Amino acid sequence: MTKKEDTSLAVLPSSETLAALKNEFPQEDRKQHISLPRLSLVSQDITEEVKVGGKKQINIVTEAGTFVEEYKTDEIDPDTGKGAWAKHDLGTEIEGIIIYQRKQLRYYDQSTEKFTSSPIYDSVDEIIPLFCDGKEIARGTPRELQAQYPQKLTTSGKQRPALEENKVLYLLYGGKPYQMTVRGTSMYSFLEYARGVNPPTVVTAMSSEAKENGTTKWNQMTFKAVRSLNADEADEVLATIRDIKTTIHAEKAQYTEVLPVPTGRTVAVGEF
Repeated sequence: MTKKEDTSLAVLPSSETLAALKNEFPQEDRKQHISLPRLSLVSQDITEEVKVGGKKQINIVTEAGTFVEEYKTDEIDPDTGKGAWAKHDLGTEIEGIIIYQRKQLRYYDQSTEKFTSSPIYDSVDEIIPLFCDGKEIARGTPRELQAQYPQKLTTSGKQRPALEENKVLYLLYGGKPYQMTVRGTSMYSFLEYARGVNPPTVVTAMSSEAKENGTTKWNQMTFKAVRSLNADEADEVLATIRDIKTTIHAEKAQYTEVLPVPTGRTVAVGEF
C-alpha cells in the first residue's frame, strides 16, 4: 500500500485540460430525435363536473378555440415514469412561421380507449410500423396500413379512413421552434392555405371558426398570411429547417432496420 501523497500544494489542471479529458472519455450513445414543445387548438370545450350545493354542475375548463402550449417540465409523471408535461393557455389567436411539415397516422378506439399511431414520416412510399400500447401491430406503407381499418364518417360528413393521416407542422412561435399536429377539417384548412401561399416565407396568423354538423360542434383552425418575412427572419427559418432535416436524417439512420418484409424493401423507422 503506497503512502498517501500530500496534495495541499498540488497544481490543479486547467479548465481546458479538464474539458479535453471529458471529451476523451467514451460516452453512452444518445439517439437524436426531435423533441419540441407543442402547440394545439382546443377544438371542443373541455369541461369538468363539480357538485355545488349538492347539485351537479358542468364547468368549462378551457373554451373551444383556445390555443394551448405544452412543454416538458423537470418533474416525472408517476404514471409513465417519463418527464411530465405542463400546459399554458395562449388565447384565441397566435402568430408564427410555419417552417416544415410531416405526417403521422393515428387512430383512437373508443371501445378500448387506446391510441394506435405510427412514427412521424415524410413520404407515402415509406415502410413504417404501427404501434398500440408500445407494441408493433402492423407494418407497411401508410396506404397499406390505412386499408386495414374501416372507413368512418367525419364531422364534415365525408368518409375517411379510421386510421387518420394527420399533418405535423413545425413552426417558430415567439422565436422558438414548436410542433403542432392538425387533423380533420383543420388539416384541410391548412392544405387549402398552403396551396395559395408558401408558409415558410410569411408570418401566419392562426385562429379558428365555429363549425357545426348536426349535433356535433367544433372549432376549425384558420390560417391567414400577415406579412412577408424580413431578411433576419428568413435566415433564421432557413437555419432552423436545416437543423430539423439534419435531425430527421439522423433519426432515420438510427431507427432503420432491414427486415424480411414481403416486398423485400428496407424498413425505415422514424420518430415516435
